Amino acid sequence: MLAIAKYSMKGPMQAIIAVCLFAALSVWIAPLGIFVGAIIALVTLKVSVAEGFKTLVWGAASQVLLTVMISGAYWPAIVSVLEYMLPVWLMSVVLRQTDSLASALQTAMIMTGLAVLGFHLMIPNPAEWWLALFNQHAVPVLEAAEVVYQPDVISGMVKMVTMLLAVFAVILWFSILTMGRWWQSELYNPGQFKVDFYQLKLPKSTAYVAILLAIFGLVSGQSAGLVYDLSGIVIVGLMFQGVAIAHQTVSIKQLHKAWLVGLYFLLFLFPQTMLILATIGLVDTWVDFRNRWEKEEL
Repeated sequence: MLAIAKYSMKGPMQAIIAVCLFAALSVWIAPLGIFVGAIIALVTLKVSVAEGFKTLVWGAASQVLLTVMISGAYWPAIVSVLEYMLPVWLMSVVLRQTDSLASALQTAMIMTGLAVLGFHLMIPNPAEWWLALFNQHAVPVLEAAEVVYQPDVISGMVKMVTMLLAVFAVILWFSILTMGRWWQSELYNPGQFKVDFYQLKLPKSTAYVAILLAIFGLVSGQSAGLVYDLSGIVIVGLMFQGVAIAHQTVSIKQLHKAWLVGLYFLLFLFPQTMLILATIGLVDTWVDFRNRWEKEEL
């Protein structure tokens, strides 16, 4: 992966060639769009905001033109631009100006929160809307394949779709941004990414929002809805803070890296681990675990 970064930073033309190539390949292999966003982030962080935006435009143009040529539709390309490119560029601009991963993460949370709010304003009952889509597109396929499914289970799952998409967006955008930041660190300032990530700490306002959403959810008794969807965004943001705490703890205490492997394994298998990490991140807002442990080691 680092070879991609090295080639992209040889000059403006090389960055454009790399982003256009991966944008074109992502039409067939969608995950390659991650490299498109990472290149845009790297150029924005290291060169300039204008050059980063220029790279974004070339990547978006390649994606749209090729998608229209193949399928005749441009919406899949627009989705890709919103999924891998534009939000990552905006976060890169914030990171370049603030030099703070926490500020960039908060930007992703705000963008996603506004999108969720807009979605709820346009569609009063998202769960019913998702269920209608499922019945329209998925049910005929399942019935043709003679796949047995439980309608009651589906009715429960559709309540989580909006929240899960929001959580996925924050994780994806921030992961792409951190890849670009890691590339920048490895190429120009080795070790800096570790320092930046260890210092990731969201402002207290995020913790207060999390508490207010939790209280409102308990009082209203809603198991889904806008509060539920927004809570997912706050939880995933605080989760990243919890992950940063875990990494620095392993470093300070000189623990084996197997602890981190186990953590990511649990995070992958059990979504409840996200809530545990988010709780640690929330408590850290006032307790400041990392500063305490650093003082203990001195």
